[in-house]
Amino acid sequence: MSKQDNIILGIDPGLSGGLAFRYSNGDIEVEYPPIFKEKVAGKKNKNRRHIDPKGLGTLLRKYSLKHAFIEKQQAMPKQGVSSTFRTGLGYGIYIGILATLLVPFTEIRARIWKQDMVVPADKDGALLRASELMPKYANLWPLKKDNGVAEAALIALWGERFGNLS
Repeated sequence: MSKQDNIILGIDPGLSGGLAFRYSNGDIEVEYPPIFKEKVAGKKNKNRRHIDPKGLGTLLRKYSLKHAFIEKQQAMPKQGVSSTFRTGLGYGIYIGILATLLVPFTEIRARIWKQDMVVPADKDGALLRASELMPKYANLWPLKKDNGVAEAALIALWGERFGNLS
């Protein structure tokens, strides 16, 4: 694809999320978030995964991004303190990289984009809906574990349809 193409980026943030690059001609590329592993002190053979800021910046710099749409993160009921912190940290990394690269972005609540795109809450439903709306690209999210890139593609499509980019 052309570096000059104006690309809409959809982001399902988080370690199991994804990034979808939607070109002006409707083509889509997907990527999984770059991750690094940190050894957990005092725990043998235990690693903690994190979003890799340098890797994310390097990845996003390759594209001519017109606008990014990112699913807004919030604390969930009964979610632990450290889990909430890690979710917020990952989300902040995405926002910081977008701002640093001067990419305009819109935060969108899952409830809003899923309602507009008629996407069920469950992972299988999201995969199915992404395949219905973008059948040419269903091979990009064949498994349940690919839910993050499917949702990112749906978020990018939402941005194209509802994001007021004119």
